[in-house]
Amino acid sequence: MSLEEIILVLQTLGPFTVLVTVYFLVTELKEQNKVARANARQHIADSHQKLALAGLNPDIVKVKIKLKKDEPLTDEEESIYLTHFSAIVRARQNQHYQHSIGMLDENEWNAMVSSFKTLLSDPKNLEIWSFISPTFPKDFVNFVDEKIKEGQIYTKN
Repeated sequence: MSLEEIILVLQTLGPFTVLVTVYFLVTELKEQNKVARANARQHIADSHQKLALAGLNPDIVKVKIKLKKDEPLTDEEESIYLTHFSAIVRARQNQHYQHSIGMLDENEWNAMVSSFKTLLSDPKNLEIWSFISPTFPKDFVNFVDEKIKEGQIYTKN
């Protein structure tokens, strides 16, 4: 086989090798996307678990009981609950962001929104939200305000 024939064979095979390479790259990107989604979901689950466990802190439990009984909070208790609720909302902001970039599927997102609506139905939480909302991105504030309005419609019926 002459050099010219070898070059001709290589030129003929070249486009096919490019297609095979592109196929493997696309397959690898899909796998990396699945791993990234799983990591995002795991991070959210870890964050949720930490917040849930923090909610068992005796000081926070005491505040929650007082709120449930509609008893006034001390300044210290107000501060404790403000910090706790702010951490919860920051975690929800992260979930909102993860959803907006496509890292959470609709089923996961809808479950999170549903639990968020419950959180936003509490008058104390609404009071704190009105205080802390300016510290959040506008798109998240709009989202939360929309969920609050939906909750108000729900409770009126």
